[in-house]
Amino acid sequence: MAIYEDGSREEKAATSEVESVEGGSSGGGGDGDGFWEESFGGHRDSKPLGPAAVGVDVAFPGSRHLYGLPEHASSLALPTTAGQQPHYSEPYRLYTLDVFEYELDEPMALYGGIPMVLSHTADRTVGAFWFNPSETFVDVEQRAAASDNNNKDSASTHWISESGIMDLMLLPGPSPKDTLRQFTQLVGTQALPPIFALGYHQCRWNYKDERDVAAVHAKFEEINFPYDVLWLDIEHTDGKRYFTWDSALFPNPKAMIEKLAAQGRKMVTIIDPHLKRDQNYYIHSEATAKGLYVKSKDGTDDYDGWCWCVLQHIKETCA
Repeated sequence: MAIYEDGSREEKAATSEVESVEGGSSGGGGDGDGFWEESFGGHRDSKPLGPAAVGVDVAFPGSRHLYGLPEHASSLALPTTAGQQPHYSEPYRLYTLDVFEYELDEPMALYGGIPMVLSHTADRTVGAFWFNPSETFVDVEQRAAASDNNNKDSASTHWISESGIMDLMLLPGPSPKDTLRQFTQLVGTQALPPIFALGYHQCRWNYKDERDVAAVHAKFEEINFPYDVLWLDIEHTDGKRYFTWDSALFPNPKAMIEKLAAQGRKMVTIIDPHLKRDQNYYIHSEATAKGLYVKSKDGTDDYDGWCWCVLQHIKETCA
């Protein structure tokens, strides 16, 4: 559940009796709420294949600790979620969420999810990559060696995804470098970032106007605090339309950027992968005309959603 800017918390909507019946029986019968269709936040999510899921157990004999499953606000060595006295009472959730404020030491989902677990021992590093983009839950369990010393410590994982196919890739290592090389051979490597991107980035929501930007920059110069990049959030735009400027608050953006550049600084204007639904917004009109938006599941309508951070009706793009 999200925590909003004003401190309030998202609450699970109470499912009406009608929704409960439809959720359990729509599509040809079912034995429980949400088997064939779910309702949340005023939206309906149908399940054409019914109550389907796919899962697998992966064990790591001889391993005492597991790592991976970014991004979660947890420790580097993954705390347990199953077995005797687990640290967490719920599994790790892999589901992309933009949470304004999140809780620490919790398995809740955050900005991204990478379904990979690594096991490190004194002589070997191995990994498991569960290649599934759908919502996934992962349990982590540890077992201590038996007292007769015939067994070794072991760690295990249980993966379950709401849809997809069985697509598990094992990374044999044996070194950490080898394991990561094997992983990047599967998913690709990151482009080498520019040098300035490795420095300190100053970003907040939001700088009010050009004078505010100048004051923040001047203070960094005054205290001789090094920074390389200053970010502008969505409020620099004209009515939250990306690729535009608010002419009243930022009347001279070119001069503002050149002033930062003259002192070795860069400026980034944030561009999120969604566009405001406005027929007078030329980028929206062009994207609609060219069919560039993500489509609904039947391929007929453009996907339409809400962006919590700007509270504006937007449409998701292919970007």
